Amino acid sequence: MKAVKEGGIGNEGAIAVLKMNKFTLPQHRLPLEEQLKHLEEKLVDIVKELNTDEKEFRLIPVRVTPDRLVLILPETTTGFAEVISGRMQCACDQHLLENGLQGPGVTVEVTAYSKKDKQLTAFLRLLFRQFLPRKSAPNRWGEAQRLLSDLAHHVAEGYLLLDQAQNLALSDDVSGLPNHRAAQTVLGEKFEHSSREQAPFSILFIDGDNLRQYNNISYQKGNSMIKNLGEILASQLRRGDFLARWFSGDEFLIVLPGADRSEAFQVGERLRVLVETTTKSWLFPITISVGMASFPEDGNTLEDLLRKAEEANALAKRAGKNLVCEAGGVYEKVTSSMYQPRTKCT
Repeated sequence: MKAVKEGGIGNEGAIAVLKMNKFTLPQHRLPLEEQLKHLEEKLVDIVKELNTDEKEFRLIPVRVTPDRLVLILPETTTGFAEVISGRMQCACDQHLLENGLQGPGVTVEVTAYSKKDKQLTAFLRLLFRQFLPRKSAPNRWGEAQRLLSDLAHHVAEGYLLLDQAQNLALSDDVSGLPNHRAAQTVLGEKFEHSSREQAPFSILFIDGDNLRQYNNISYQKGNSMIKNLGEILASQLRRGDFLARWFSGDEFLIVLPGADRSEAFQVGERLRVLVETTTKSWLFPITISVGMASFPEDGNTLEDLLRKAEEANALAKRAGKNLVCEAGGVYEKVTSSMYQPRTKCT
């Protein structure tokens, strides 16, 4: 529903509904979960095969019931959707044969959608119709369609209200960025993934320098400055990075999954230079101080990384501001040189 609401399904395309058949013969039992896992693996292979340097193949898989998998294929014809789902059918039937069973393991219904189906309610109505039994009395068919149409309306309305409430709860009123609550959730998820995969992971703790000059004019000016600063920071982030306003004031946090210490410093330095050069012509030019910490060098827990990034930021402030400071490599000695600022890039 999020993809539909945000326009991620394009102006037209196809929907393929794959229904997995149950096999519970006394001598054989192939759980639906195992069938689904096999289908998902085949789907990953198909997407990899179809992706090229010139064009990225888009496909949105959704499991809507325990035995049904829905594939949304934006900007795709029904013929192509049938080819994709047909390959998955063949893979499932082959899997059944390997387990001593005869197919078909999957039945498929493919339908097209157009621009008129882009709205969430209309799209849900089209999708729900795929679940109606094809052999029904005409009066029962019409009644079921009306019931599903009403259900689609209520589901869409409920989702939009829930989405609005969630956005309000997880968005910062001033900057429009994700707030501290949202950042905590994303931090936990991305750090857990990096820790499990033993992949690099870095965070940047950013604090504006001398922005009180705008607050001294008015709080409205101060809020406008925070919003503008957030937009500058967001403009230069890489795909997959995450930016949030931290607790209050002009504090921001950037999450850099997959970035090691060197890459994180480059991102921080690029942002520092961008803010400095962009605001030179403003009423009060501003700069930022950046503290960085990286996994695993600077800690094996999220709490350690946050603390050290904040301390590195404090050092940048004490060292004269407009600096990117990194967490040092040795933490046994608690000294003022625990964090060393790097030389600024030109």
